[in-house]
Amino acid sequence: MKSHIGVDLHQRFCYLTAVDASGKRYGQARVANDAGALQAWLGQMPRPRQVVMEASGFWPAFERAVRPEAERVVMVHPQRVKAIASARLKNDRVDSEILARLSQADLLPEAWMADPQTQRLRKLARLRIALGQQRTTAKNQLQAVLHQEGFAKPVTDVFGKRGRAWLGKLELSAAGRMVVDTWLQMVDHLDGLIAQQKRELERMAGEDMRARWLQTVPGIGAYSAMVILAEIGDIARFHSKRALASYAGLTPSVRESAGKRKRGGIGHHGSGTLRWIMLQVAQVAARHSPAAKAWIARLRKKKPAQVAKIALARKLLTAVWALLRQGVCFEESVFGQP
Repeated sequence: MKSHIGVDLHQRFCYLTAVDASGKRYGQARVANDAGALQAWLGQMPRPRQVVMEASGFWPAFERAVRPEAERVVMVHPQRVKAIASARLKNDRVDSEILARLSQADLLPEAWMADPQTQRLRKLARLRIALGQQRTTAKNQLQAVLHQEGFAKPVTDVFGKRGRAWLGKLELSAAGRMVVDTWLQMVDHLDGLIAQQKRELERMAGEDMRARWLQTVPGIGAYSAMVILAEIGDIARFHSKRALASYAGLTPSVRESAGKRKRGGIGHHGSGTLRWIMLQVAQVAARHSPAAKAWIARLRKKKPAQVAKIALARKLLTAVWALLRQGVCFEESVFGQP
């Protein structure tokens, strides 16, 4: 008798509901997120056991904890689960039971569970992104103080050699000087951490054939290649280039009613990180690639600049899909074709 076990997962505990193949509920409990406690509770359920959880930031630790006592662990899309099983009453017990019953009815909208190698790459790539965001915040905070104190910067880069010499000579208030010096120290510290992460990602890119293929695409360097690989994971899970573009949230929304079809803006679903990095890549490619420059110039004659940039990001992502699926390098002549 197969056990279908739905899990409403939280950081410190989870709520589990078990139903059998006929839908009869025979187990329900709140259990601490401890490997021993989880395995003990699951061990009471008849085998084989299928454990179902929604995607969350701490699913890998839970999956490792329950794997010894479960024949299969399934992760599902939270939004698709809500679309299939909307309910007026919503709490931990109800959510876990919904997952168990969807499992029993074979209606699970499964999500891909990243392998350990991809999980490790994602941690490192997202760390590099977070450090860059922190550095940008520190720089913005410093420049805000300059505005408050009434100073207009005479150089393009305040944090370059000339900019720092200018900062050192400014007659700031005591509080302003303390704030500026503190943020400069923070920027320097983050610069060191970012350089360290950059070297690690470049080392990994040098050992990964997929990264070398991607770096033939205009706008993609070692860092962006590893971010793209971290977010995509196994390219085989995307059966078409449109599926990958949809995952990145780079496809327009479509509304159809009474025979009329209307296209809207892009949907902000899927991987926001992949969407962000591809927009960065498109921006660079539009400046340095003759084929990309010509392609976006044609599009901008009839579309706004931002729409054209998004379209270029989507086209470059379809090239990424082809390169990873076929194991080939980028060709400007092929990319520039209508």
